[in-house]
Amino acid sequence: MGPGRIALSGYEIQEVLGQGGFATVYRARQLAVGREVALKVDSRVLSTPRDRQRFLREVTAAGQLSGHPHVVPVYDAGVLADDRPYMVLELCPGGSLGERLHRQGALPPKEARDIGVGLADAVAAAHAAGVLHRDIKPGNVMVNRYGGVALTDFGLAAMPRPGRELSVTREALTPAYAPPEAFRSAEPSPAGDVYSLAATLYALLRGFPPHHPDDGTQLSLAELIVRHTWPYVPLQGMPTALNDVLRHALAPDPAERLSDAGAFRDALAAVDLDTVHLGGNGGPGGFGPAPTMTTVPYHRDAPPVQDAIPDSTAAPGRPGGGGATTVATAPGGGDGGGGRRGGRPTRLVALLAAVVVSVTVSVTVVTQQYFGSDGGGTSGTDAPSAEATAQHQGATGFGVPTTTENCPATSVDGVGGRCVASPECWSGIVDISGIITVSRADCAAEHVWETFAIAPLPEDGMTNNARDLIKHPDVKALCSQRVMAATMLPEGRTLAKEWQTDVIPPTASEWDKGLRVFRCVAAARTENGQKTGSQFAVAN
Repeated sequence: MGPGRIALSGYEIQEVLGQGGFATVYRARQLAVGREVALKVDSRVLSTPRDRQRFLREVTAAGQLSGHPHVVPVYDAGVLADDRPYMVLELCPGGSLGERLHRQGALPPKEARDIGVGLADAVAAAHAAGVLHRDIKPGNVMVNRYGGVALTDFGLAAMPRPGRELSVTREALTPAYAPPEAFRSAEPSPAGDVYSLAATLYALLRGFPPHHPDDGTQLSLAELIVRHTWPYVPLQGMPTALNDVLRHALAPDPAERLSDAGAFRDALAAVDLDTVHLGGNGGPGGFGPAPTMTTVPYHRDAPPVQDAIPDSTAAPGRPGGGGATTVATAPGGGDGGGGRRGGRPTRLVALLAAVVVSVTVSVTVVTQQYFGSDGGGTSGTDAPSAEATAQHQGATGFGVPTTTENCPATSVDGVGGRCVASPECWSGIVDISGIITVSRADCAAEHVWETFAIAPLPEDGMTNNARDLIKHPDVKALCSQRVMAATMLPEGRTLAKEWQTDVIPPTASEWDKGLRVFRCVAAARTENGQKTGSQFAVAN
């Protein structure tokens, strides 16, 4: 349909940019502000109030995400005189990543990974807002005028609820990127978006979607459905860590899949691609800090994240060992139902822990016995000294201000344990095949973990591998239920009768800078695995 067939007050229609089965996209000029925009006109007619309600739901869903840097903004929406709905979007003159793949083939590994991190953050924000995308693919990733990438077509389906109509039919899915369960008429879920997101990243790295022939041969729908059940084929020349993340996100069975977009984002950001040499056979690779790009966890109602610790959002590296290691998460079952806030893993990560890796937290036990009459007491606390004052100012290599005043961590002989002078809170801890990911959280907002002790690494345990670190007797002694319970404030015992503990080793960035400290952290066993406020503030 040519531009002459469309008339919309306030807009000058210029040309057709693209046309698909459900919509036509025009280049247009928004006259009031003098900017070029993309005008997307749906081919379906909203002939009933129910149809109009569905469209308004989609527009509202898309509008909620417009402020995210990796979501194409929605400027306006409405219904034409012939009852066809339209949306006015940011014009992305760089086209789509699907077009770039067709022209140039696979992207450089670090560029592809960084794009994946940004897109995963957008998907995490969508799921937190109750929105599913349902058609993530390179063709729906646009390049704006500044070279940034952003997902378009958000709002095509709201998060499904009992008795609620879905806005997108299964025929509208793109088979090469759709999750296997979509072909079995399963209800859409966040895990399906994660699969499509991972398949998109796989295509950016390889040039073709998962299970497609290297020569680009087109496959029938029946063959695609069968191939979706095949085992994951590792990407050659990429670190094992990257292939592990993609393998978990592309699991054919959604019950065994990494179903949380935020956890996928964090694990992906932790993969170090500095040592990648194309044409190699993968290998363990290096694990390092997240890439330097603006892909912060996003939630439109979330308060700003504190950043008192330099590089604290970088995922701690775990050199060596490719086996399953500890995953410590907030308790509670997960059903992939978008139980996240501010892009931080909660119950969905508990599901990941149950099906992806073995849980081996040796220091996690029920702590109710320590909440007796003397459970909150402090023993062996040293009086403040000149050294304590200096360390309170963060002057002796802990990276943050610490103190020994009213600090039960000092009761563990020979470890050098201390307390952080100000509360430290964290998101869920994710561990996938040797990669640990944890992000600093605002203690005033919902979070999972809180620091209750900090200490130098043992002289005979100089490692940032949490799997090895947790086995050291000094670490076990400090990150114990006894120390945790003695440090807890009374409101913590009111919040939950059971708590669990874990250890956070130095991040890869901290390790490179010579910072050799570890943290003991605790999480409450609450209904949703999250809490607010500080339950371990040191009384000065």
